[in-house]
Order: sequence, then structure tokens, then C-alpha cells
Amino acid sequence: MANGLKGFTEKHGELWKFIKFSFAGVSSFVVQYLVDLLFHYVVFASLQGKTIENPVFEFLGIASQMDAAYAYLIAATVGYIVAYLMNRKVTFNASGHLTRSVVIYVVMVVVTIFVTAWLKGWLLGIAAANGHVNADGSVTWFWDTVIFIFTVTLPFVWTYPLQRFVINPPAKKTAEEAAAAEAVAE
Repeated sequence: MANGLKGFTEKHGELWKFIKFSFAGVSSFVVQYLVDLLFHYVVFASLQGKTIENPVFEFLGIASQMDAAYAYLIAATVGYIVAYLMNRKVTFNASGHLTRSVVIYVVMVVVTIFVTAWLKGWLLGIAAANGHVNADGSVTWFWDTVIFIFTVTLPFVWTYPLQRFVINPPAKKTAEEAAAAEAVAE
């Protein structure tokens, strides 16, 4: 079995990286989801139904979802840290310039968080406008979960290519490594 897996990973290196990236994404999603539930329903439970008095959050369309906004921002931050660490070392085995990698990753994450926070707020607003609310005015657990899953998985579309080719690019082969790889291929 191990030889079969090793053969598969050697023959389908890019596919194997994608599989590992997906596993890291699911793992960080589970962590993010649990952190979101903890903060949304426990830590910030007293904030449910309260309005955010913040122009950035108002711009994102989540002014009436204080508990969800704070919980999401904290959970997303934790989830992205877990994903970065797993992908840097396990998925891509990156050894490139750490500072460059972290800076580009942080920019990608900030943009992703703002896009997904805005989208989540917009979708929660639609759910609330369609009557999917609890007695306290917060969106029901079911619709909150569906919207959460959608807004967490959507960034996969742009985060894989960015992480694979920009943040953790393939190491450049030395002339000796290229010659050795070519000799093995023949």
C-alpha cells in the first residue's frame, strides 16, 4: 500500500498537492467552524441582535449582525493561520523567503476576509428579509450554517492558485537537480 501511495504521489505530484491542500482546507475549516460556533453562540451571545456602530462593518453590510461579524472575523483569522501553517510545511514543503510569503499571504487573507464578510453579511440580510430569524432577530442556525459553509469554501477558487504559484512557489531546480531529474525520466 505504501509503495502504491508513493508511486501515486510521484506520478501525480500536482494532484497530490491539490489533495493535501484540500485536506488542509477541510482541517482549517473544521477549526474555523468550531471557533465561529464558540464565539457566535457562547462568547458573543449577549451581542445577538445588536447593531455594529462601525463604518467598515456597515460598509460590509453586517451592521445588524454584531455577534456574527465578530465571531466570523476571529474564526477566519484562526482558520487562515492553521491553513497557512499546514500548507507551507505539509502541502507545498515551502522553503522560500518566509517574510515575502507571510506578507503576500496576509494581503490575500485580508482581501478574502473582507470579500467573504461582505458576502456573508449580504446573504444573512437576505435570509433575515425572508423571515429566517429567531425571536431575538438573529438568523436561524440552519441558514447561518449554510451561509457560513458557502462563504468559507468560495475562496478556495483563488487561494489555491495564489498559494501554489505565488505564496509558496515551486523551488527552482539547480542545474544538477534538473540533470538528475532528466536522467531518471529517461
